[in-house]
Amino acid sequence: MTIKTAAVPPWGRPTGRERAMMRIIYLPTTDAGDLLDCLAEAVPLVRAFEAHLRVDFIRPDPRTSIPFVGEGLTADVIQDLVEAAEREGRARADRALAVFRERLTAAGIAIEDGEPVHGRPSAAFTESVGLIPERVGRMARVHDVSIVPRPGADHRPEADELFNEALFRSGRPVLLAPPDSAGRRADQPDQPPYRHAVIGWNGRAEAARAVADALPLLQRAEAVDVVTVGDEHPERPGAEGLQRYLARHDVSARIVRLAGEHDVAEALLGHARDAGADLLVLGAYSHSRWREMIVGGVTRHMVHHSPIALFMSH
Repeated sequence: MTIKTAAVPPWGRPTGRERAMMRIIYLPTTDAGDLLDCLAEAVPLVRAFEAHLRVDFIRPDPRTSIPFVGEGLTADVIQDLVEAAEREGRARADRALAVFRERLTAAGIAIEDGEPVHGRPSAAFTESVGLIPERVGRMARVHDVSIVPRPGADHRPEADELFNEALFRSGRPVLLAPPDSAGRRADQPDQPPYRHAVIGWNGRAEAARAVADALPLLQRAEAVDVVTVGDEHPERPGAEGLQRYLARHDVSARIVRLAGEHDVAEALLGHARDAGADLLVLGAYSHSRWREMIVGGVTRHMVHHSPIALFMSH
């Protein structure tokens, strides 16, 4: 792999100027296991920004979600099915609430039942009954960032829905928590949320939006790489332009140029792995077909395979 690295400009680390913040974070969930991984990514952000975290457990209404197929089901049978689904949904919500209380208490973050108290880290757990598309995009619009589980290559329907609704229906950025985040992320309250960020840069509008949305994280990182793959497009801002932009926001970044013969997604993941990065920042590209959002190849590969946290904007 060919890497050409530009010298880090001498603008230094952040000064005493006001830095960007994330004040309110949204974490929609349907599963206690996914919640555990998402909380591993959320807790450092809540601490760093003295933010408020809203965990929103969503469970389906069994009266509308059970597929009653065929004729001949009696009213008693239907009622039994509804009650069984209700018990299962209630049990899943209880497991998620137990995970929430245990992790937030261990982290020393106040659990609020009412309105959050400004100026200190806090969190709240809410429960809603309904469908993911009815709630997630709407709720995410009034939060600085949403944290959802990385869908992965196994295409779990609920994880796919959470990702698509939070990213494509909200106008706000999404942070994807990879599997096993809870096991890999040590509880280090004095460390920044992410130490080494890699920006996948191609000069497109989506990438620019992702960088701007990620500034609160980039300003607190110890190292930031602007990575390009192959030749830069002559009609788009190049890596040097982004480097200057970041410097104006107190982010000292280096430029890493990767040879164009590599697959873009694999090249970015390979550099992140070799550099020991713990955050990838990139734009989410999609094609609209009727009401569905079909993600592009690089986006799809990252969403399915990134082993580290993925910050995306659309």
